[in-house]
Amino acid sequence: MKTISCSLIVLAVMSSGARAQNFGGQSLSSDQPAVLAADTVVYNADADRLVAEGDVELSQSGRRLLADRIEYDIPAKRVVASGNIVLVDAEGNAVFAETMDLQDDLRDGFMDQVGLLLADRSRIAAASGRRIDGNRTVLDKVVYSPCEICEDGSAPLWQIKADRVVHDQKDQTVAYRNAVFELFGVPIAYLPYFFHSDPTVDRKTGFLTPRIGTDTKLGFTMETPFFINMAPNRDLTVTPLFTSKEGVLLGAEFRNLSETGLTELGGSFTRTTDSKPDPDGHTQQAWRGHAEGSGRYAIDQDRLYGFDLAVASDDTYLQRYNFSSEDVLQNRAYYESFDGPGMFSMDAYAFQGLRDDDDQGLIPVAAPWIRYHVVGDRGPGGSFFFGDASALALTRTEGLDTRRVSGEVGWKLPYVGAYGDLVNITTSLRGDIYSTDGDPQNRASESGHDTVGRIVPSATIEWSWPLVGTSHGWSQVVEPIVSATWTGNNVNKRDIPNEDSRVFEFDETNLFEPDRFTGLDKVESGAKISYGLRFDAIGPSALRISGVVGQSLREGADKLFPDGSGLDQKLSDYVGRFDFRPGPNLDLTYRFRLAKDELTFRRNDLSVRFGPPRLRFNLQYLQLSEDLADTAINERKELVAGLRLQVVDSLAVGAQFRRDLTLERPVTNTFGLLFSNPCMSVLAGFEKNYTRNGELENETRISVRVTLRSLGDLGADSTLF
Repeated sequence: MKTISCSLIVLAVMSSGARAQNFGGQSLSSDQPAVLAADTVVYNADADRLVAEGDVELSQSGRRLLADRIEYDIPAKRVVASGNIVLVDAEGNAVFAETMDLQDDLRDGFMDQVGLLLADRSRIAAASGRRIDGNRTVLDKVVYSPCEICEDGSAPLWQIKADRVVHDQKDQTVAYRNAVFELFGVPIAYLPYFFHSDPTVDRKTGFLTPRIGTDTKLGFTMETPFFINMAPNRDLTVTPLFTSKEGVLLGAEFRNLSETGLTELGGSFTRTTDSKPDPDGHTQQAWRGHAEGSGRYAIDQDRLYGFDLAVASDDTYLQRYNFSSEDVLQNRAYYESFDGPGMFSMDAYAFQGLRDDDDQGLIPVAAPWIRYHVVGDRGPGGSFFFGDASALALTRTEGLDTRRVSGEVGWKLPYVGAYGDLVNITTSLRGDIYSTDGDPQNRASESGHDTVGRIVPSATIEWSWPLVGTSHGWSQVVEPIVSATWTGNNVNKRDIPNEDSRVFEFDETNLFEPDRFTGLDKVESGAKISYGLRFDAIGPSALRISGVVGQSLREGADKLFPDGSGLDQKLSDYVGRFDFRPGPNLDLTYRFRLAKDELTFRRNDLSVRFGPPRLRFNLQYLQLSEDLADTAINERKELVAGLRLQVVDSLAVGAQFRRDLTLERPVTNTFGLLFSNPCMSVLAGFEKNYTRNGELENETRISVRVTLRSLGDLGADSTLF
């Protein structure tokens, strides 16, 4: 017998004759030596046995075994470790034990008083354990929890106790038998068997966490999503929704990531009660469903294309099954190209209206819509030419069809004056040609075919003088602005339909625009001048005051703008916005439109957020005067009030109330609770909805979503009435 005292010794004998094995997801091959560090190493040459004591560390193939004492029987390939054992694999998982008996190049063995610390900081404790075939760990009398251990020794926030747990590293699963789920040490659920993926898994085929709930029309509901890992870049999730009153709904979502881009497709279908009763008032069974998706692709960094898909079988299906609350669905296919100073795009749009008064036959399909924009090189004084061209076709199944071709050339000169004032001069000439089938005024189809054109000359000069100064700790910018525009008269012909400029609102955002209409069909013709003031001041303690106010004077009063719009007379209403932020605890924004003669408010839009970080309030008030009744925006008064209270670091509650002050009734009342912890989060909500749309009536919905770290989401919904 020979005694060796050393700090490090390379044991080539340990790797001699060893077969390629697997431990901790790594290959253990014979050409990889083991490294042993210990205070004392004793080697018995006669018995071919080695004993290491004192801070022993055995490393091989990315694995480390720490212990107070290790005995290694070289012919039997058996390692017996004792005292403060820690076994760490290449994935970062750690096993703790008092005794450990490993055989067959660390493939098989027995452990006593076992503790496991997984790579995601989850913990497993067991009375005993066995390692089988190098990739399965069987533990008896087990406690599992991803929560931090309490210093006072009390039970963690949640844990799972089981008679047996099997960790299969080959299948990457952790399976439980006779498991009891405990919350704050109190048993709340029993499962005879269940399993989940281990922390090394990002994607794996199998059932996702179910979601249960109740609904007035659907009854008891349960979703059981099934995830299919088709490839590392492709997956499919199939989600049956079982309801006690309306049968089964089947939903699916497909995702594919390729070298050119991302594709996402989804949808659902069911056979259930029709959204609308028959003429006799009887409900019928009907197929209902929806499809949705998107695609974003790139040929290269300058050429992009893609699509958006959204269709539903009827107006209320998406809301009925909580897929979406949208009232207009948009479908789009597009191609975009960027080439130096030019940009080319080609789009096709189709829309589905889900509101009660929508007539699908009158909603056009816009295809194609082609646009090209180019900017020339800088010329004398920094001036440059620009050009725009577009072609649009609008087709309806009922009513007016429109074709439009438009082209514009222009010249722009920006320069800085002698006193630091800024001047922008813009001139342009645009030509439009329209071809219509139907009546351009009422969109009826009985008026036949017509072709009409127009020339739209325009010139604009904008002057501003930003005055910058500092005093008494304040930095401020005051900028008077004047913009004068002339656009050719008599360009809004009766034979030209207005398809893209129907919704109009006069406010501070378009006060200085050369043309305040949103599209090309309607033109703000004649001469006008707009004037106003912008200001922005920053004071001590980050106090900030900013805003804009102004007015516009037009050449003459006509019916170009509707009554009550604020632009229906020569001199417009006053419009403006004020922002006030004295510190982090108050943020106020106020937008207004003030009648020029009566000085009464035709629009009030107030938004206030205030309070310390742990108690934040928000208040929004919107008031549109009855004088706006002839515009696209009707009289409206609405109040939204809410608060958020951070009770403690891990618990926050909130509430929000929305009320229609015109009709004197609530719209929605919402309450929420968020509990957040490193190993669990709970999001609970209560919503009362007072709106009604077809088969959808006033509802009160309760939802609860619990996210357990390493296990996923648990959810429940309830619609009370």
